Amino acid sequence: MARLTMTKEVTQTEIVLAKMGRKDGKSYAEDLPNEILIGNVSFGKAQERMKEKYGEGTVVFEVHPQTIVYEMPVEDFIKVATIREVKE
Repeated sequence: MARLTMTKEVTQTEIVLAKMGRKDGKSYAEDLPNEILIGNVSFGKAQERMKEKYGEGTVVFEVHPQTIVYEMPVEDFIKVATIREVKE
């Protein structure tokens, strides 16, 4: 019998950013770790979200959306998934 699999496309966006500041009258940039957000996040939305997380002076330099196709045997999916109840 053929093994059943299921697939799911997931788009995620890698964000390249830094924290800008001034010390002793000189500007500096402190690299921050790249962030991954689920979805195709625009540059403007990425800037908003990173400013909320890291505060003023946070600058997004690049956004890299990528769509990945995941695959999993249905039997494994059933083992880890939760059942969604139908709302009336």
